[in-house]
Amino acid sequence: MLNYIYMKAFIIPLITCLTFSIVSVNAQQLPKVFLLGEHEKAFDELTKKHTDMLLTVCNDDMTEAFTKWQDMLMGMEGHAQEVGYDLNGSKMWFNIFWSPEGRIDHIAYYLKPNSRNLDQDKLKLFLISFMNQYNLPISYNKNFSHYGSASFPMATPRSGLETNSKKKQPRALARENNVTTGNDDK
Repeated sequence: MLNYIYMKAFIIPLITCLTFSIVSVNAQQLPKVFLLGEHEKAFDELTKKHTDMLLTVCNDDMTEAFTKWQDMLMGMEGHAQEVGYDLNGSKMWFNIFWSPEGRIDHIAYYLKPNSRNLDQDKLKLFLISFMNQYNLPISYNKNFSHYGSASFPMATPRSGLETNSKKKQPRALARENNVTTGNDDK
């Protein structure tokens, strides 16, 4: 009976230590690419280590942050063409985690309901190959992240300098937006 008590006193702390060790190892072994909703505890830790957002890194300049995001997505699309992976028709949410040097540490993703169905294993392999060769052209003093969506193929970004062949009549937009009483002269 005394051996049973000593054995129990030894086994319970041992099991407790092993349990905490396994949880700690799982948090450290977060895959480079994973589905949003998987690895929730490790994901929470990752977000705590990447508290600053891409917008903050871009000095709260939305145009610059959007341009960086679009450039990365276009880089992803270009990489897909280079390696022969078809992203067309896919629509997804991304949470990207960068190191201070602009290297992608982790990608969490989720296919949108209206996305083309993609083989998850092949998508993960493609995203790993992309992140291994891509660097965001930015440098910051700590880790950062961005949550956004993407649809492929990407639309060509517009510079805003394009000319419109149809010229609108002066005040056309303002007139369309005026509140009317129904008694306005036409």
